[in-house]
Amino acid sequence: MQIDIKGKINEKKLAYSNTLLPLFEAIVNSIQAIDEESATKPGIIDIDIIRSKQGDLKFEGQEKLPDIIDFVVKDNGVGFNSDNYESFNYAHSTYKKGGKGVGRFSWLRAFTRAEIESRYPENGIWNLRKFNFEPTKRGIENHTIELVNGTAERYTIVKLKGLKEDYRKWCNNLSEDIALKIIEHTFIYFLNDDCPRFLLNDLGKTIVVNDLFQLFTNGQVKNEEIKIRGNSFKLSIVKLYNDKVDNKIHYCANNREVLIDKLSIDIPELDNFLLDTEGRRFSLAVYVEGDYLDENVNDERTTINFAKGEVEFPDQTTQEELRKEIAELIFTEFVEQINHLSEKRLNKVKEFVSHHPRYRQLLKYKPEKLKKIPSTLSEEKMEIEVFKIQQELELDVKKETKSVMRFIESEADMEEFDEKHRELYAKIIEVGNAKLSEYVIHRKLVLDLFDKLLKRKATEKAVHSLIFPLRTLSDEIGFEDHNLWMLDEKLSYHKYLASDKSFKQIEPTSSDSKDRPDILIFNKPFAFSNDDKPYESIVLIEFKRPMRDDYSETENPISQVNKYAREIIEGDAKDKHDREFDFRPNTPIYAYIVCDLTKKLKAFAKDAGYKQLPSGDGYFSFNDNYNMYVEIMSFDKVLKDSKERNRVLFEKLNLT
Repeated sequence: MQIDIKGKINEKKLAYSNTLLPLFEAIVNSIQAIDEESATKPGIIDIDIIRSKQGDLKFEGQEKLPDIIDFVVKDNGVGFNSDNYESFNYAHSTYKKGGKGVGRFSWLRAFTRAEIESRYPENGIWNLRKFNFEPTKRGIENHTIELVNGTAERYTIVKLKGLKEDYRKWCNNLSEDIALKIIEHTFIYFLNDDCPRFLLNDLGKTIVVNDLFQLFTNGQVKNEEIKIRGNSFKLSIVKLYNDKVDNKIHYCANNREVLIDKLSIDIPELDNFLLDTEGRRFSLAVYVEGDYLDENVNDERTTINFAKGEVEFPDQTTQEELRKEIAELIFTEFVEQINHLSEKRLNKVKEFVSHHPRYRQLLKYKPEKLKKIPSTLSEEKMEIEVFKIQQELELDVKKETKSVMRFIESEADMEEFDEKHRELYAKIIEVGNAKLSEYVIHRKLVLDLFDKLLKRKATEKAVHSLIFPLRTLSDEIGFEDHNLWMLDEKLSYHKYLASDKSFKQIEPTSSDSKDRPDILIFNKPFAFSNDDKPYESIVLIEFKRPMRDDYSETENPISQVNKYAREIIEGDAKDKHDREFDFRPNTPIYAYIVCDLTKKLKAFAKDAGYKQLPSGDGYFSFNDNYNMYVEIMSFDKVLKDSKERNRVLFEKLNLT
């Protein structure tokens, strides 16, 4: 049976995350060639990194390395003798131990071709074999074999040529990173005493990969074994002393890494370094071997076919249960270090919660969830995670409450409920109190900021923005994103609000006027009305800069609110459907002028016949022509009244 090599290559695409897999395949071939009895010992594998010539670009203050375009792998193994060449010629050959016979196809999925040259002795004669492996129907091209006179050096060179453009950006570009990836993929081989010597050459520098392995593992490898339903798995647990957190499980088949899992999936604390007895930081790498993995790896060595879902046969294993068994062993082995990380993580969350009391009850009801939050998160990201847990708790309380309420049908049931569900009562109260605390603290902070703005004679825009964002409509912001409660709690529950928008931009009126009231509010329609109109009331709010006293006659705020009211009542205003605006003659208008009671402002009020408020910190009047109540409120009155309305809440939280 013949194989169409080009078709074989095209039938599957190599994942970009596996860009280095072709290199690993060539390296493992070299290891296996050195392992053969007739090969030269000790084994040496030379790996050259070949880069493009475009490498003079600067990147973040450093020279950007040129792209990698080729790899060259040279070994002193047994070579491409007749048996090995014949094996190479057959897809799915099982000539090599643990071989699938398809690894070389990955070469041509990421590279344009491979060039092979091998010098070896066979039957007492030295031969030099050369050929290319290309994406053609036959695959092997330009094959030659010639005799070599006398004794010569044994070697095989595999050149992976022309890394394809779309794979280049996915290829690790630093030789140190590539060396570590080689260790990860062939880790089991490095544990053997007769492991070949790996030399990685790049830009005139050589990394002895074996030395790097010893440096990072510090020679500390512990072996364990676990069994799951008759399947034995050998674990090599390694402490990695590098500068990158890398706690992982490496599932290996036939001595090669195939899959990885993060240990932090089951032990959240392991998103960080552990500390040894000398205070040095390390990560954990767990390499897993076993017949079950060898027998269930796919041809391309990119995945292991674990059992899925419910296990149907006694000799099957799922990836999840193997991962959990390993995690349990790791937790037991490193319990002291992990508990230290857990405590550190929880302390970080406690510190955050101390500044955000609305989440305090989570320490009681969701401590395990809080422990899973990485301690390395910024405060902003931590709040997102804590908020998610808070939402989960609130949902739990709602579900639990609904569930038990279904069974309350009599007074006796209610008494029994009271006795059995005291904890639920407490949980409901604590969740509610926490949200209320955050709400009250927010108000206190807003009033403190308002006080500072007044003392610094802030701009009108600054004061306006604090109470309601400029140039926005009510449906563009959330309920908690404004502070209308400072003026009147009822203002928060309106139908439509426009802030710093011209009448022309305001949907309920669509007037052509360019006049721009600071805030215009249309309150909800009368009860039992099936239409959005008529409006129950309309509110106008006009702000003036703190301590302003340079008003001209045309800037008289009393005249301004009168003009705005007239625009609404007597103008040619149309609604969003271009119909006449439905304003009823008896619809009340409430206008608030918020300012400092300067000398000029007091004169305007008196000239217009306004009366002083009983408190003495403002004026009021009623304009019969527009059915409009107007109140001039001093900033001091707004601040004082807001504090007074919230005083009891502030006192309860010791915020006074």
